[in-house]
Amino acid sequence: MSATAESMKIKLATGTDYAPYTDPGLPGGGVVSQIVRRVFEEMNYEVEIGFYPWKRTYQRTLELQNDATFPFAKNAEREADFLFSRPINQINVRFYEFREAAKNIQTVDDIIGMTYCQPLGYLTEPELTDLIAKGQLSRFEATDMPACFKVLGLGRVDFVLANDFVAWESAQAAFGIEGFDRIKPAEEPIRRAYEYLMISRQHPKGRMLIDQFNETYGKLLDNGTLQQIWTDAIGKNAQPAS
Repeated sequence: MSATAESMKIKLATGTDYAPYTDPGLPGGGVVSQIVRRVFEEMNYEVEIGFYPWKRTYQRTLELQNDATFPFAKNAEREADFLFSRPINQINVRFYEFREAAKNIQTVDDIIGMTYCQPLGYLTEPELTDLIAKGQLSRFEATDMPACFKVLGLGRVDFVLANDFVAWESAQAAFGIEGFDRIKPAEEPIRRAYEYLMISRQHPKGRMLIDQFNETYGKLLDNGTLQQIWTDAIGKNAQPAS
């Protein structure tokens, strides 16, 4: 039976190795998984979340094997095929170097001629796309973000571009309990980014689900429910996307 035919059940897909946001080994599948589950439960859906490699989550949702996937950033290619919710995650994206070999990268101008690591299935950050096209930046791909930090420590790449929470979790996975002390973040993020829940434009109930999700998310944001989930999972400094 297709996902779209199951009355009052919702089949969601998300990825792995994206701590603290989504991973089957995290409490509740990660804080963003908890957020999305809570919203759909408030909408009176029975929620099933499947964890897959990121490219597979994309394809499964495009082909209506799953009703929705999350958390994904927007780009023109994705917007052609998917409807997007309001933001469900906000992140600060910044450069990270291995402290012992740091060149003090602060801006995009500093990375010309370098090599960086990007996990498979991740969206290439727009600030880097043009440099790659011009041959001014080389991209090394690894299986996941912890693997990127491992090759950073081995000196195979010059930097990793990641958001703060993911960098902290990935550095610990790569280097152990003192992992975050071994990487050097840029002083300022290059930008604030947002991630979304997305549903195939071919889904017969896609627009209705997005509209209802957005309305329900807003209600749970206003009454403090989403803030409590973030606080319980990450700490007082964590904030839900608004």
